[in-house]
Amino acid sequence: MSEVTSVFFASDTNEEPNDDLCDEFLNIIENYNESLSQLFLPSKVKHVYNPTIYARDTFETYIRKYCSSKKKIMFFGMNPGPWGMSQTGVPFGEISSVRDWLCIEGQVDRPPNENEFRPVKGFQCTRTEVSGKRFWGLFKKLCHTPENFFKTSFVYNYINQQWMTSSGCNITPSDFKMSEMEPLYNIGDLVLANVLRLYEVDTVVAIGRFCLLRAQKAISQYILLKNVKIVYMPHPSPRVVNNNNWEEKALHCLKSHDLLQYYSQGE
Repeated sequence: MSEVTSVFFASDTNEEPNDDLCDEFLNIIENYNESLSQLFLPSKVKHVYNPTIYARDTFETYIRKYCSSKKKIMFFGMNPGPWGMSQTGVPFGEISSVRDWLCIEGQVDRPPNENEFRPVKGFQCTRTEVSGKRFWGLFKKLCHTPENFFKTSFVYNYINQQWMTSSGCNITPSDFKMSEMEPLYNIGDLVLANVLRLYEVDTVVAIGRFCLLRAQKAISQYILLKNVKIVYMPHPSPRVVNNNNWEEKALHCLKSHDLLQYYSQGE
């Protein structure tokens, strides 16, 4: 298995934000993908999509357009959704939000071993990812422009892969026992920590309980990151019980942790 090298003890840099930061981040992702490709997944997982590979064009556009500077806040998600990032290559990548608000559109290839029930049609997909629509819709309302959001923040997923059964049913790491996922967590926690270090993140907004736990584990394991604050935000998925008022819950999270100041642009 390829080694994922820690950058925690690399020297700090005061250089102005530029493409070098993007290159470092993309290198971390490429190394992570190499390690993921060598993992033995549970037999229930029959199909694996990795949009950072087959949608590299739009994923890299997202990184170079919006993640070329150090960030105070990371919004931390779990993995690509079938009608969002798996189609567009952008985290929480509901198609209209990516195309019309983030102004990202480009080539999306087909993944290997594509599931017939979950085809990748890229920006031609007619399905809507509700989680992404809710997430980006909230920040569009608050920030008005993507630039106002990305001045301080960015979105990162714990794992670049979407897993499915043969019937196309979505499976996530949280569906398995800890012992089954330990090899993934040993890699993913370190990668998360490396990304936090690279972007000099002060606050992690963990979207959902899975991400809260992984952020806690990663940060507690690395001494130099123990000053990073972790905030819990409910996941915007419509599958979460009693989640019709997700926007209200998300705003409460931002207000109660004094984060709304970074996004409220006024009328």
